[in-house]
Amino acid sequence: MKRLFYLIASVAILFAAAASANAQEAGTAKKVDTRSIFFKGDFFAGIGGGVNIYHGEHDRQMSFHHRIAPAMDVYVGKWIFPFLGVRIAYTGGHVLGATNANTGMVFSTGEMYGFIDEDFKPIYKQEFDYFGVRGDLMLNITSLIMGKNEGDRVYDISFYGGLGIAKVYEQLEASRFSVTLGLYNTFRVAKALDVVLDVHAMDVPEDFEHETGVRPGKNDNGLYSFDGILTASVGVAYRF
Repeated sequence: MKRLFYLIASVAILFAAAASANAQEAGTAKKVDTRSIFFKGDFFAGIGGGVNIYHGEHDRQMSFHHRIAPAMDVYVGKWIFPFLGVRIAYTGGHVLGATNANTGMVFSTGEMYGFIDEDFKPIYKQEFDYFGVRGDLMLNITSLIMGKNEGDRVYDISFYGGLGIAKVYEQLEASRFSVTLGLYNTFRVAKALDVVLDVHAMDVPEDFEHETGVRPGKNDNGLYSFDGILTASVGVAYRF
């Protein structure tokens, strides 16, 4: 988890340095109009639907295709500079996984899925719904390399990192801190409309689904430090 914090902090520093250099260059010709930067144009909003895979303590003992569940993304944001943007995003979905408990707060369905190979203990199906809200800092890699998109470029790819909170619907009173990294791919199909492929991984504390465990071959000090949710969605974004 610390590595993710360091990575996001490093990217943020690079963003700030690049933005400062860009502003200084523009300032040699004329004074920057901050009202124009933050309130004029380059806004976007989008929605997408897709699938997610949850990575928890016992999910590796479940077949991959049995863990695929529906997910969705909704967001609104703004490009402050051609290469730098901010976004508020909502991600939610259903989770299909496995647990070694047949009842209780781990959201077990009580239906046995199979046995853990090494000790023949049963594992059970697990299901729950979740959502997360976060703020993203976005770096348009294509614009950074090729310059501002004046309308003739069909494809853009952006890297982003986000911080937020996540919750399980069955336990709305319990908030968990989340860290997200992702790739935002846009394909221009009209003057103000993009088709979007958004792929992101969200890390949440290990007890997100109220279950903790020890990595195979480790002692009590080898506890998992976090769970992960990998999401891929396809949708549309409107630019205004």
